[in-house]
Amino acid sequence: MGFTKNRIRSIDFKISQSSIELLAHEWKEHVKIIPPYPIDKFGGKGIVYTAGGITYVSCLWISINILRESGCILPVEIWHLGNEISLDIIKYFNKLNVQFRNFKEVCNVDKPGFHLKPLAILNSQFKEILYLDADNICFNNPSELFDMEGYQRTGTTFWPDYWFTDSKNPIWEIIGSDAYHLPEQESGQILINKETCWKELNLCMHFNQLGEYYYKFLYGDKDTFKFAWSALKTVYYMIEKSPSNCGTGLNDSFNGNTMIQYDDKNAVAFLHRNLLKWDITLLHERGWEGIKSFPNDNSLKEVYLQNVNGMMTVDFGGNVIYEETSPDIKNLENKCLDYLKIWRESYTYFKFYEYIHFIHKRNLQNSTQSIEV
Repeated sequence: MGFTKNRIRSIDFKISQSSIELLAHEWKEHVKIIPPYPIDKFGGKGIVYTAGGITYVSCLWISINILRESGCILPVEIWHLGNEISLDIIKYFNKLNVQFRNFKEVCNVDKPGFHLKPLAILNSQFKEILYLDADNICFNNPSELFDMEGYQRTGTTFWPDYWFTDSKNPIWEIIGSDAYHLPEQESGQILINKETCWKELNLCMHFNQLGEYYYKFLYGDKDTFKFAWSALKTVYYMIEKSPSNCGTGLNDSFNGNTMIQYDDKNAVAFLHRNLLKWDITLLHERGWEGIKSFPNDNSLKEVYLQNVNGMMTVDFGGNVIYEETSPDIKNLENKCLDYLKIWRESYTYFKFYEYIHFIHKRNLQNSTQSIEV
């Protein structure tokens, strides 16, 4: 699998016509047995994360603190698998008014992976969900996103990625669609009304459960949501403004580490720090110095993946708009670094490091019992 500079995600995997037809047949049969939406099981609005281990718990601590500082009072669920989360972490996060939920207490799952995202959304207590990756930072209070006209009309809001799926990818024939002119979905944030999109969400779960096949030509869960909706010919709302690239360096030597996603009014909504994650960020390190964006026209637009000193970064080429980050974004990064400092200086941080080392060396990740080190 590769990403070309002209923004096409290509694959070198070959699949037989009979396999394409079998996968198409299987998902159509699966749709027939999806149970109806359980009207009395879910309710209200909330935010859902999945997290575990030192990398994503570090990111989670910053993300939720910024979320609460924005004024958001929506309830938050944090889903984890087995012993990826310790009792100390649960206590440490109590002040943020969150609920930790263990996949093992609601379903039979024994390994981490992309399928945990739709699984968390399906099993969450909420009817309307803003799903956030742990390394995603809300720029403003995200509660207002539930009021977007596109979401109210369709029950779903997706955000675009930099890339487009190759027209030769077998997924198009499997789902019976030719909408390869649309951008891929970036699943670091998803807005879903489960009552409106129950069947689509369950089909997405089916694609991920068959990840041993689908992940050979898809990039994890990233587009399984959009492709499930497309397979069922269900209308969804995709934010129109393409994501910007935030990072360090000047226009001609740029290293992007964060995707900036927008709302329906083209205002900054999220900074998804998916490359330079907080667990390896230095306390004095500023990663949000400049922003590269593409104009909304048909001019040349290129995206480059770069390896800089062992770190993956992103740069834009072609017709690009470069600007220094705003004071508000700089201030937001300073707040994130302040929370990172609090986290790293806490006794809980060191205990959790010891805990994660212990359970991995003892192969206790999937134990159903809590572990005291």
